[in-house]
Amino acid sequence: MMAWERGMAIGAVLVTMVMLLTGCAALMVGAAAGGAAAGALYYKGELKADVDATPQAVMAATEKAFRDLIWTKETVAASATDGLATAHTATGKEVKVTVFTKTPQVSELGIRIGTFGDENLSRLLYDRIVSFL
Repeated sequence: MMAWERGMAIGAVLVTMVMLLTGCAALMVGAAAGGAAAGALYYKGELKADVDATPQAVMAATEKAFRDLIWTKETVAASATDGLATAHTATGKEVKVTVFTKTPQVSELGIRIGTFGDENLSRLLYDRIVSFL
């Protein structure tokens, strides 16, 4: 192996390691997969995902998820284009779920729990919402 080939191979390994350690690889995989197949992305305290449902269906599933998790529901409202649901966990963390229409059958779901976010609880709620869709 020539010196420049070895250098290229080492460079490729280093770039891959940096991407894996910083989480950029997950962003690239999510961007490549596109749409609802990409799953949920947690960024800056909020979990975001595309779901194959209308805002009304997402809010109905969110309300069921709140009941299933025994969280205190505050509000649930939805229109043809968007929706908002709020609740509190047993420990008093505020839960905010938003949904916006992207296409007639795909909506963008956003979940924030607490002031700075809680990834584990957000993913738990997301899984429950999707299970009710």
